Amino acid sequence: MAKIMIRSVTVSECYTNCYICMNKDTKEGFIVDPGDDELKISVNVSRLEMIPKAILLTHGHFDHIGAVNKLKERYNITVIVGAKEEKVLTDSRMNLSSMFGEPVKVNGDKFLEDGENFQVAGFDIQYILTPGHTPGSGCFYIEEEQVLFSGDTLFQASRGRTDFPGGSESDIIKSIKNKLLVLPGETEVYPGHMNITNIDSEKVYY
Repeated sequence: MAKIMIRSVTVSECYTNCYICMNKDTKEGFIVDPGDDELKISVNVSRLEMIPKAILLTHGHFDHIGAVNKLKERYNITVIVGAKEEKVLTDSRMNLSSMFGEPVKVNGDKFLEDGENFQVAGFDIQYILTPGHTPGSGCFYIEEEQVLFSGDTLFQASRGRTDFPGGSESDIIKSIKNKLLVLPGETEVYPGHMNITNIDSEKVYY
């Protein structure tokens, strides 16, 4: 029986999916891609009576990091992100925040390498590097829960844009085909935008 509870909260002008993820046994949890609306996110955390332990970032674009600093201060929690995305977090041109409003810079606390496993809130999580949308874009896979947080790499019947700084269409297709579509078909995919899907449903497009 699944022990993860996932609540999707739509944030930012880009309609980003922020995921509030809780271990139903312990009430501990983590937040994936808090792109904006710190108050909206924290209200949902309170309603769940969740104890946040970390923020997980699939990549560093402004619409995925906008509420990080305030949430980190509120809960005193760790920011976890792929090592190759560190520059994007701290460069307002690369994270696009200087193009769409007030420049935003975020500092990570724990930087992950491709395939690295770590634990948060009682879950064993694997970081999968999936370059293409940005050079250091990544996904978070929880095998025991059959869940993948795909950020802006894989969407329902689509994929992330590659026309931003550091983007590569050939890289994102390789990432999807070689890193994600090899996961079990029943794996639920929680993307950075649009609706939830699963791996089997996306294979037809590649």
